[in-house]
Amino acid sequence: MRLSFTFQRGGVLNVNTLATAPKTVEAVRAELPIEAKVFQARWSGKESFVPVNFRKKPPRENQSIRASLGDVIYFSEWSDSYNYTGFEAIGFFYGPEIIREWRGDAPANVFGRIDPQQFDLLLQIGERVWREGGEGISIRVIGD
Repeated sequence: MRLSFTFQRGGVLNVNTLATAPKTVEAVRAELPIEAKVFQARWSGKESFVPVNFRKKPPRENQSIRASLGDVIYFSEWSDSYNYTGFEAIGFFYGPEIIREWRGDAPANVFGRIDPQQFDLLLQIGERVWREGGEGISIRVIGD
């Protein structure tokens, strides 16, 4: 499945989902289309994220605490988290980072990759969200 991330202030990023995270891809697809706001992540550096509240939460799969440029993740405070608040998000990385949250390293499901030909645009959008603040985003399916 391919997704598009369309940004209110301009730009469209194409995401290829990964076969190594089928339950996460299925959970994302069930929630689409998503109309929300994208923000700069406070703890993970070069990450932008979209808060979500999925009806059906995917299990832990294809998890990592290391994100590469272009990685797309689903993060959840898994129910066994200390000081559980229920936060969950779709995130994307405009630079390599360790995935963190306020309690430290935070394993997340890596379920997609932004097209490498769009890395310059990805960097522009990530830095824009960081410098100018949150903006609207639309996440949709563009193909299987």
